[in-house]
Order: sequence, then C-alpha cells, then structure tokens
Amino acid sequence: MSLLIILLTLALVQIWGSGAPLHKDEWYARLAERLQQLKGLAAIRGGVMFASIFLPALAVSLLLAMVDAIFGGFFLLVVSVPLLLYCMGRGDFNETVANYLKHWYRGDSEGAWQVVEPMLREAGQTGDVENAEQMQEQMFRATAYRAFERLFAVLFWFLVAGIGGALVYRLSAIYRNSHREDGLAQRWLWLLEWLPVRVMGFSFAVVGNFAGCYEAWRRCLGCGQRSTVDVLEEYLEGALGGIHPGACMSEAGGVDGRKYCGAQLEALRSLLSRTLLLWITVIALAVLIGL
Repeated sequence: MSLLIILLTLALVQIWGSGAPLHKDEWYARLAERLQQLKGLAAIRGGVMFASIFLPALAVSLLLAMVDAIFGGFFLLVVSVPLLLYCMGRGDFNETVANYLKHWYRGDSEGAWQVVEPMLREAGQTGDVENAEQMQEQMFRATAYRAFERLFAVLFWFLVAGIGGALVYRLSAIYRNSHREDGLAQRWLWLLEWLPVRVMGFSFAVVGNFAGCYEAWRRCLGCGQRSTVDVLEEYLEGALGGIHPGACMSEAGGVDGRKYCGAQLEALRSLLSRTLLLWITVIALAVLIGL
C-alpha cells in the first residue's frame, strides 16, 4: 500500500508540477494563533509549537485508522494520497530551476536573482550575494535543500511513521518558516532532518561518485552541529566528483564559465532524479520480499 500511495502522489506532482491545489496552510496559522491564546500552553517553552504540530498529526493518524478499520484498503488509499500530497514541499521546484537556468545561460543575472531569491529565503539563506559566482553557489545549496525538504524528507518520515510522520515533518517546516527567530523551532527541524539527510547522502554515494561521497558521508555521520544545508553540500560535492559550486565562473570565465556552472546544476538535478529512482526501487523490493 505504501508504494502505491507514493507512486500515485508522485504522479500527481508530475501532472500539477506540485501539490499546489492542496497546499492551503491558512488553517495551520489559525490553529497556532488559537493555541497561542491559551496562557498555560504559551507559558511552556515550545508548547504552542509542539501542540500545533502533533495534534493535527494525531488526528490524521486516528482518522486513517478509522477509515482502514471501517472501509478497508481502497478508501485508505483515497484518503492517504491527498494527505501525502499535502505534506510535499511548496512550489513548482522543476519549473523554478528551469527558469533560473534560462536566465543564467542568457547572462541575465537580475532575472536569475529574481528566481533564486525566494528559494534562498525558504532554505534560510539570507546572506548578501555580491556577484554571479556567489549567486550560483547559493542557488546550488538552495536547490539541494529544497529537493530534500519537499520530497525526500517527507518520503522518509512517511515510510518510518506513516502519514502522521510525514505531516509532523511538514508542519514543523511550516512552523519554522514562520518563526525563524525561534531557536527551538530551528533545532527541532534540524533533529527531524538529521537521519533522513544521512540516508540521502548514502543514496548519493550509490548513484554518484561512491568513493568521494562515501568519504564525505563518513565525515558528517556523527556531526551534531552542521546545518542540513551544509551537510547536503558536502555530500553533493563528493557525489558529483568534487565540484565547487560557483568557483566554475572564476575557473572558466565568461560564457564558458556560465555553461560550466549551468552544467553543474543540471548534474545535480540528474543526481536527484537517480536518487529518487533508487528509493522507489528499494521500496518496491521491500514490498516484494514482504518487509
């Protein structure tokens, strides 16, 4: 059932470009606001955050258990696919990267910046970008993180804890995005991402440059301080053969530098596609052997 739910969800993402028709988060903002008004809960550090995350996840888990018990597997599938689609990341990721590359190859840095700037905010990268080289490096990092948080982290927690686990991750990300000054929200999301990003890093090693990525994976395996974005970047540099995002401009220069940098970003997209195929293959094999 899990494999079928994932395949149907991914098919809808391909058709729509994202889960935008179901990505309505106003209810969550209202819920968090109402919980904030409960003085006893608000007085507890993290009380509002954890209540706003786990109460909906618990309610959804109970709903799915009831649907399964009363109506059976088909109706469980019908309910689960929209819920998993809601848990996927926001925005049309492929279109965003394609638009960036279009402006990048044309040498239109201003147009490329208009595309990448929202991605940088979503990835928590708010530093100044002074030139095209820095913009390319930030875009590489933001692309890696957005792919991870919108899809791979969601699938990981879905496989571990069902729809409830996937919803916990998505609501945690939404809460963090609206409370970036909250250190607890940042740390909680980092904890949720700690294990899936390392599973993803090992997947990069399997479908990419194994020796380089595996060495990076070992270095980061027990790290308790580095951000998810930093860990992902190190994995990707190993998996893609030791590339240094952004440095391609100074190495090649001019039009050749832009083509080289663009090729690196396209190589990242290809690696992500192979990684997703690997995950689906492993899940399918697990289903076939009855795990």
